[in-house]
Amino acid sequence: MLLGCVCVVAGCGGAPDTAAKNRTFYDWSVAAGGASSAQFEQRWPKLDQAAKEPSPEFIGVTVVRGGVHLSRPKNWTIREASNEPGRSFIQYTSPKAYSFGIYERPDSPNDLWRDVLIRYEDDVASVGAKIVGKRVPVATSLGQGRIYTIERTVEAAKRPFISRSREIVLRGANRIVIVQIVHQAENLSAVEDELLRAVTTLEVL
Repeated sequence: MLLGCVCVVAGCGGAPDTAAKNRTFYDWSVAAGGASSAQFEQRWPKLDQAAKEPSPEFIGVTVVRGGVHLSRPKNWTIREASNEPGRSFIQYTSPKAYSFGIYERPDSPNDLWRDVLIRYEDDVASVGAKIVGKRVPVATSLGQGRIYTIERTVEAAKRPFISRSREIVLRGANRIVIVQIVHQAENLSAVEDELLRAVTTLEVL
């Protein structure tokens, strides 16, 4: 299973003043705020799918300045988004207590794949995070990538805790993106089916 080993990640978000220092978890962006969601997401009906138990209804969308198509659960909502060239992104939250984000990397798709991965791994190390699983091959509808499991220490009121995320470095013909899944439970078995569809339908243009 593509996502069978996806581990939990708790508390990866951050306030804007601290998030700006955290490139690995890509919360340096400004919140979408009162902006219209149409600025960040357009419909792509080819990837629609009617609800079928236990799966919810999915809608096809285009995001990241028209650079990525995917089929997502209709009940996801946009938490944050940006159309800033070179580092545009969109982050969704689900009522099932996880988030799903797509973040544009500044790398060129013409760069050697090993160089792209090394730069990403250096970014992880530069913010004090630790790679505990890396470079697992994955293919989506239109895109090739590598899956990483990232672990870091997060400061909290009582004591620091360990946060873990699953991130996919994914390349298409014209861009490279990071797909990040954040969850608070011990595993994603309860939502694996809907996440599997979201990931496998990704088209990185």
